[in-house]
Amino acid sequence: HDRPWTAIRMSKTARKQGMREVALLSLGKLTDCAMDVSDAFSKLREQILVYNNPESELERTGGLNLVNTTNLSFFDASQKSELFRLKAVFLASLSARSKANQAYCHSVQICPSYARSWISWGGLCSSLGDITEKQREHQASTGTESAMSTTAAAKKVAQYLAQALGCYIEAVRCDSNEWSRMHLPKCLWMLIKDGSSPGVLCQTLETRGASLPSWVWLPWIPQLLTSLCRIEGRAAKAILTGLVKSYPQALYFALRAFYLERRDVDRSRGAPSSSTHQGSVTHAEELMSSLRRAHPTLWTSLEAILEELIVRFRPSYEEELLATIIALLDRAETQINQHKHTDKHDEDEENAILASVSKTLGRISTKFFSTSPVDAGSRRRDERAKKTDDFKRKYKAAFESDFSLGTARSRENSEIQSKLSLHDFLSRLKKWKRRLEAQVSATPAALPLIESSPTLALFSSEAPDLWAGSCDPRQSNSPSLDREQTRDTEDGLNPSSASSDATTAAASAALAVANAASKEGVGGHYGGGSAAIEIPGQYVPNRTNCLDSKPNPELHAKLVRFESKLTVLRRNEHLVRRIGMIGSDGRTYRFLLQFAIPYWTRTDERTSQLHYIVDKLLRKGILSSRSHLSVQPTAVIPIAQRLRMTAEKDSRLSLDDAYRRVCEREGKMHDSIANYFQQAVADNLEKRKYSALEGPEKKRVEKAAKLEVFTNICETMVDGQILLKNMHLTLDGPEGLYQFRRSFAGQLAANSLFQYVFCVVERNPSRFVFDQQNGQAFAPDFRFAYSNQGFLEGNELPFRMTPNIKNLIGNHLLEGRFTPSMATIAACVHDQREEIGSILRLILRDDIVSWYTSKSMAKSDTKTQELEKQLADRVAKNVSLVQARFSACTPNKKKENGILGRDAIDLKVRKLLEEATAPETLCMMPTTYHPWL
Repeated sequence: HDRPWTAIRMSKTARKQGMREVALLSLGKLTDCAMDVSDAFSKLREQILVYNNPESELERTGGLNLVNTTNLSFFDASQKSELFRLKAVFLASLSARSKANQAYCHSVQICPSYARSWISWGGLCSSLGDITEKQREHQASTGTESAMSTTAAAKKVAQYLAQALGCYIEAVRCDSNEWSRMHLPKCLWMLIKDGSSPGVLCQTLETRGASLPSWVWLPWIPQLLTSLCRIEGRAAKAILTGLVKSYPQALYFALRAFYLERRDVDRSRGAPSSSTHQGSVTHAEELMSSLRRAHPTLWTSLEAILEELIVRFRPSYEEELLATIIALLDRAETQINQHKHTDKHDEDEENAILASVSKTLGRISTKFFSTSPVDAGSRRRDERAKKTDDFKRKYKAAFESDFSLGTARSRENSEIQSKLSLHDFLSRLKKWKRRLEAQVSATPAALPLIESSPTLALFSSEAPDLWAGSCDPRQSNSPSLDREQTRDTEDGLNPSSASSDATTAAASAALAVANAASKEGVGGHYGGGSAAIEIPGQYVPNRTNCLDSKPNPELHAKLVRFESKLTVLRRNEHLVRRIGMIGSDGRTYRFLLQFAIPYWTRTDERTSQLHYIVDKLLRKGILSSRSHLSVQPTAVIPIAQRLRMTAEKDSRLSLDDAYRRVCEREGKMHDSIANYFQQAVADNLEKRKYSALEGPEKKRVEKAAKLEVFTNICETMVDGQILLKNMHLTLDGPEGLYQFRRSFAGQLAANSLFQYVFCVVERNPSRFVFDQQNGQAFAPDFRFAYSNQGFLEGNELPFRMTPNIKNLIGNHLLEGRFTPSMATIAACVHDQREEIGSILRLILRDDIVSWYTSKSMAKSDTKTQELEKQLADRVAKNVSLVQARFSACTPNKKKENGILGRDAIDLKVRKLLEEATAPETLCMMPTTYHPWL
């Protein structure tokens, strides 16, 4: 019936918009209307939910009475289960948690497959655990808790959380929709309550987590791998074993890099290779062995390709030395800018920087120019040894002479080195930077792949033409095809007809694919069957879409061959190689081969997870869906400890690339403006007698001098419409330009919000990247900024909104698209703060542990667990800061005396935009930021 459906739908919409009176009025019009049982249940459910008013206990009591007086005899099992669930929700809101627990128990007994009851019951058990833990902390702070009661309370908390974990897992098993799966990271976070040894939580995850479909764990592979280092290692291994058998190419790259990294840690500590202790290396090694046994053909092909990528495409010695010198220069200049104008200890700080630079140069000399024995048993090693000798012969003497680092005359060199000032060191480093850049720039922009890697150039594969489910050997009997053939025979059709031939051919093809799956060793697990190599980055969280459902590996693009040319590009002052993979779908997928420390790769993986989750929340939000807001992750594929592949499109453009093109056309150096800014500021300060000033006056004069030079650069030296003119030339007509600017404004709003919330400060022009076709804003090197104590810490600039970016968006879209989009995205995250809280805890915990580990020697599993316990309070404060910033950017609809305030509801976002575009703030940024762009 259309009338009941329309009224019920209108009531639901009004309730979700907070208009309870309108919802009841709409339902009241159905009193004289005949309806079937399903419509009657929907009407009753809406009436009950209208009474669920958090601000009125009387209304909630009325809703509970309405549930209790309902006759359940007309409803089916799932409807009865929903009514008992609603009863439990009202009882819990009225603080009758014991009765609510019983109501949830009745609900799942009536219909054990009703996922919503399991989720709600898990939420109640989780809240009971939180309440018990807070009571224990309160007793501990007042000194009224004994050791025995502490142990009992901890055990009680673990039991509550174990029940919640079981409920969440059962909900996913009953219905694996995307909102049931949102609670899986909460299950992983709960495991910390088991303490220092595996307990009831780890046991619950081990026994029940592995029974879930393997694909539901795909977004959380990085967290499962790090769990191998903790007490829940066995439970994580059981889950990963299912992924190894079902989706090997989703796990292979991350598992391989993790295994090599942890193996190197054990070797550096002198740990024995074979041990009875079940550590992360043992678990990872067993998983690698399982993958090799289950998919031998696939394993062999992938290992051959990765070996070529690692050996053939590593940067030259000149490129490595240039990258090291650039990093040293940036670090030294940053330290100088921080301490340049301090009132006290100026000389001591300069000496400390000088000592740090000198020590780092010694390590650089040892790394690049020390003599070490080379094993000449391999042709590749012979080639590498020859390149090493040529490099040392060309640069060693000059480098050690310039920085007085020789070993033969160590005492004399140390005396000469002591006479060098910090300015001398920096000037010589800049000279070496120019020398190496001239050498590196001679590298051709494109190289034939046959010269760099004959193996990859000659690689060829014919991807099988498969269909959904064809890789599942459980369908090898093809009962539907058998039934079709039997039916045709019974109907008297000729067995040799075209229909029969087609049916026989289809059955034969299905049987052949199933036999191939069996030979591949999948043993009845889904996703094997084909040893063809997939194009990397096709699984979540590296890719997201509106479906977000079970992946079909047989429908993924397969690697057919590699592109014949290898491109050499400049990224972040470094040369990187870009390789193209031609897929079975006819598209060419391009990846950058980047050498980076493990912390950077792990951070990019967590950034992809963050984008994947926020995109799910945006699809659920009403305003964000209407505005077509979306954030897309960038695929980052780890290959080895220090090598990764990053997906890149041809239409990619960075602010640095656009500016370099302008400099090439005008015939000027890329860093000429930065050098002018430094010199002009120094001259301006000298005119103002800066050295004689003290206190606040000194800072005021410095800011005035920088603002004057900055304003002059923006008005006369740098064009503020470089990006806009570039897009005018790239796009066809004003309509395409408008659509691009509108899409770009929404994408940049999400990127800018993340910069502010997570304190991402390193947004130099080379890291401001977008797609010229669809306006997608990328987030390369999206690393969170921490203070020395491990707390999130940003600078005065909340996000990058320099003149070129502002002009590309335009004032009308800045007001009408950028600002509302930023507030809408913050509201979507804030509305789901309960679900996203555990995700933020997982991401920030792993990130701060990786950050601490990157600053020191890699730690064993035991040391890593101790470090996590020490950082627990920092993680909690960082999560609180992130959620507080999301909340601050949410539109403020609070009323005072029933009237909305005069301030704009997105006032916080507008203030952040003013700070990001203020010349007074931009002029104080370091020159590497290029604020005039």
